[in-house]
Amino acid sequence: MKHVVSAAALAVSIALALSACGDKSPAKADPAAEAATEQLDAQQSLTVKLNDYIDCYNSMDANLHRGIGLYTDWIKDVKAGPTGRESRGYGPTVVDDFRLKKCDESIARALSAEPKLPALDGAAKDYLAQLHAMAPLAKEAHDYYDREDFQDDAFAKGKQIHAPLMAALTAFITASETFSGELEKQNDQAQREQLAALEKAEGRTMEFYRLSMMLEAKTLVEVMGEDGFDVAAGAERVAAFNAISDEAHAKVKPAQNDTKWSTFEMSAEQFRRESKERLARVRDKTPYSKLETQWMEHPTLAPSGSPLKLLNKYNDLVQRSNLL
Repeated sequence: MKHVVSAAALAVSIALALSACGDKSPAKADPAAEAATEQLDAQQSLTVKLNDYIDCYNSMDANLHRGIGLYTDWIKDVKAGPTGRESRGYGPTVVDDFRLKKCDESIARALSAEPKLPALDGAAKDYLAQLHAMAPLAKEAHDYYDREDFQDDAFAKGKQIHAPLMAALTAFITASETFSGELEKQNDQAQREQLAALEKAEGRTMEFYRLSMMLEAKTLVEVMGEDGFDVAAGAERVAAFNAISDEAHAKVKPAQNDTKWSTFEMSAEQFRRESKERLARVRDKTPYSKLETQWMEHPTLAPSGSPLKLLNKYNDLVQRSNLL
């Protein structure tokens, strides 16, 4: 079960914001221009729909997975639950009421929006349902452990609530994996189509470079996410990200007071350095120290060159990209 929780936490690395491009007012007498406008309108509708799903996913998923990890890590056998001999325990993260309400709203909008995407729409409904099902159980467990009530009853309630809590957490993990997979598939396709349309309509603009860099970064993380990745393929992905980043740095000239692009570039540099560390670690077969091994799955202290460290830098880059 610990492996399932750990693997699911990696799924957060999927989310990228989309934006519309081009001029939506062609001459009415031009059939080709009218067709282009219809295509752009369809792209825009898909963009809005995906962004609603992405907003919910980004606001919830990573934090909840970290909380699940905190709960399962101190329990020696998650199938059996607490023994009562533990010195202390930690509950999962509470499902934030405000964010859950926002998810209700954004997923409702996306479900009613065109185009209909049965697999993604179904996965989104299940994801939301599992969030609601998990919320009261996660809060009960969080409060119990946060107040250290286990010291008063020798983990009696902890043992009692463990099975239904784990059922809810496991159902959420499954729903999260399905939702993220469908969302990633649709988002990738939409972005690649958008990127081609953007370059054709406007050339290599700031937005073109942003999307290009994010697509290259995502591919890099996918290739280098496991310790057994092909080093030559990893080196190729690092070189591709570096090339588009270098071109963007040379070509993009943001407004003087625009700090968002420079912040995005700083994050890209940090991702670039970590991707090189990751590649070198695997290429040179550099072992992790005892301390590094202990921190391998820590959300903030993962060692340089590890999959989670690379993922963290990628997620930082996603956040900066979404602000542009």
